[in-house]
Amino acid sequence: MPDGGAADVSAQEDSDSDGAPREPEILQRLDLAYEPPPGVGPGNATLDFYALPAEEARPLALLVHGGSWVGGDKANFATASPTFVRWWLDRGYQVAAVNFRLASPVGAGHEVGPKEQVLDIAFALAWLLQHAPELGIATDGVVALGYSSGAHLVALLGADGTYLEAAGLPEQVLAATVSLDVHAYDVPFARSLMVGSVVEQNIPLIEHLFGATEAEQLAASPIAFVEGWVAPAMLVSVDRSPEEVGSHGYIVSRCAARYAEALRAAGHRVETLHDSDETHASLAIGFGAPGDRVTEAVGAFLDTLP
Repeated sequence: MPDGGAADVSAQEDSDSDGAPREPEILQRLDLAYEPPPGVGPGNATLDFYALPAEEARPLALLVHGGSWVGGDKANFATASPTFVRWWLDRGYQVAAVNFRLASPVGAGHEVGPKEQVLDIAFALAWLLQHAPELGIATDGVVALGYSSGAHLVALLGADGTYLEAAGLPEQVLAATVSLDVHAYDVPFARSLMVGSVVEQNIPLIEHLFGATEAEQLAASPIAFVEGWVAPAMLVSVDRSPEEVGSHGYIVSRCAARYAEALRAAGHRVETLHDSDETHASLAIGFGAPGDRVTEAVGAFLDTLP
């Protein structure tokens, strides 16, 4: 096992006092350091790894946190929901939640943006697959899931193959992406919908991160890369009033529908779901819980992958 992080948690299947078998304990390796892109300091190049004991290698679920590109942490998946990581483990995956360089806020310099963050994520994946034998990871069948701004990052990773190629990986290593509630699939279009909306105050952040011109914004928009390879994608949007112009539900559902239409027109596979009963926050908190509609839809999507 690579050095760094917390010691492995002992995993054994025991019985509760009533004789019912306990679930195997999750093996955790926290704050493992991965090799960042050339010329980038170690900084945020860490990840948390979760596994269940298994006789055979398992595919990897790579989790990418949100935080409006300027915040958030890999630990959010474990702290926000007791079921988020466990659900993936019970589905037969090993799980890694990854940190990456954070972008500077509005008014500060622009040394790191979404494109640099996607590159970090690609290098984290390369490191994980280099250590696949020790970690019990299969070297194919990787599913990348992102939440909020992380949903944009995994969509870009799954559409623009140059990031994986820069990390020494073939595009096909990524079996699918799952994007949970973001608008930035087509940044110029998303920005246009933000004018006069409930999130109009975030336009300066979008222009700070992606640039003020359409060409700059499209350079980090997944929709600009649909003519090439794109991993099968699932796009989830949430919130009430998706028909109400200017609402969060309207913006994210319109943006997901626009990207899905472009993917289908280019011959790619994509599934969409809008859940008006979820909010942006409850989407993460409830993922993995029994009966959760988004979780069931993601599971059905995974079941159709080769």
